[in-house]
Amino acid sequence: MLNIYKLEQHIEEQMKASHVPGLALAIVKDQEVMYARGFGVTSVEDGGLAVTPHTLFPIGSVTKPLTGTMIMRLVEQGKLDLDRPVKEYLDGFMLSESGAAERVTLRMLLSHTSGLPTRYSPFGPRNPEALEKHVKEEISQYRLVAPPGKLYSYSNPGINLAGYVAQVVAGMSYTELMQSLVFDPLEMKRTTFDPLVAMTYPVAQSHDPQSDGTMRVEHRFGENAANYPSGYAMSTVLDLANFAIMHMCGGDFHETHILSPEAVIQMHAQQAQSYTVSGSGYGITFMIYAYKGLQLVGHDGDINTFLCKFVMVPDARTAIIIIVNRYEIDPTSLTKQILDQLFDLPAETPQIQEIEPERSIWPQYVGTYLGPFGLTTISVEEDQLMLDFNGQKAALQASRKNLYFSRHPESEETYSVYFLPEETGLVQYVMVEEFRFKRIKRESLSAPDPAIWPAFVGTYRDFDTLTISIKDDSLYGYSAQLGQATVLVALDRTRFITEAGLVEFLIDESGKVSALAMREHSTYYPKVG
Repeated sequence: MLNIYKLEQHIEEQMKASHVPGLALAIVKDQEVMYARGFGVTSVEDGGLAVTPHTLFPIGSVTKPLTGTMIMRLVEQGKLDLDRPVKEYLDGFMLSESGAAERVTLRMLLSHTSGLPTRYSPFGPRNPEALEKHVKEEISQYRLVAPPGKLYSYSNPGINLAGYVAQVVAGMSYTELMQSLVFDPLEMKRTTFDPLVAMTYPVAQSHDPQSDGTMRVEHRFGENAANYPSGYAMSTVLDLANFAIMHMCGGDFHETHILSPEAVIQMHAQQAQSYTVSGSGYGITFMIYAYKGLQLVGHDGDINTFLCKFVMVPDARTAIIIIVNRYEIDPTSLTKQILDQLFDLPAETPQIQEIEPERSIWPQYVGTYLGPFGLTTISVEEDQLMLDFNGQKAALQASRKNLYFSRHPESEETYSVYFLPEETGLVQYVMVEEFRFKRIKRESLSAPDPAIWPAFVGTYRDFDTLTISIKDDSLYGYSAQLGQATVLVALDRTRFITEAGLVEFLIDESGKVSALAMREHSTYYPKVG
């Protein structure tokens, strides 16, 4: 049984300790909102407004299942086919690798198996034509991270492309489609993509820390019309509660039929495995995972300093929606606490069952792999398979064939490691906690060159301000948004490993450092000083 008093007390204590300005929470049971409340304020400036369940927050990637629902409505109308190549909908559409455009389908785009990279641009154009330009001039040029259909690799451009296909086929703008097919029928009355509409309601603001630990408003609102389908909706916990009710009631919202039960089942069914010991995966724009025996369907959102957690337990018709405007509170941990109480779950998570490893295939695993979060090396030492992740070594235990796990020596947190088998020869891809790493030859990396590090020193700015400096013969990066510094460990001449992932300094044709790229160019920070 949920103890509301203790829950609210815990939230308020955590917000105070972490300097989190605002949080909104809604809990759904069957077709009703059983609990909804706002905590804190929308902004620390001028007193702010009290957060309520009606307060608008940017929800980041929780936009994706909204987009997926719109596309599934078009599928049911016969206007789209999940397994038809998107090239057949877009005249002249091409991808950077020959034959890829003929293979990529909507199902691949909506399940992150198209091979398109992650890419994220928090600020960009605001004009309605931006999505089309993004598809034709940017997505078409992106280098694929894997062949289409090969593996799960999270991709914002993939969802943007799917949204553009819907726009072309329906003959309406993406935002008009979302309003007509999702927001209006679900009575999501405040949900919008338009900041000019959002500003007519109470809307939460993004915050950065100051040196004394207090927060200040970030006076730059995240906006990029080219990326609307993948992460730019603004919504409330009550509007998202309506969305959850429809998905947990077989596609019906009160007396309105939105999707068929078969379409909902397909969206909630695993389309791609994400290679973890928990058996998690990805459906049609939904994350699929388990927690202490409960089957969960939902999505996480992360944009600027906002976090959104959208979780459904479809079998129990229960949902939890949490949005915060500062990510010092972990909505995942809070969601688990609520689930534990609602379903009287055991205190301990079931232990992972180990099996005897198939040592004969270990030679196919051994090697060095590079990915958006750094360098992974697999080796065998004294009859033990070992993982070296950015210099931290851990022994691997077998859970299933090709699937292993390790435990962090201090926190005991479990990490999954999956070796994607090839028909013949060496494994080319290793997945570490859902993140892709591709085999490389270690000797292909250039030698670090500290002599050019002074050229990297300076300020880089996008949705965060990063300051690069040299101290005691080491390169450091300071994040204004996080309020902390981290060391940059040289990987080669221009690439470095950090706690936040792989960092690369980009040098233009004139030889000047023009930008800093994060996680294999998923985000860019132009150099401004």
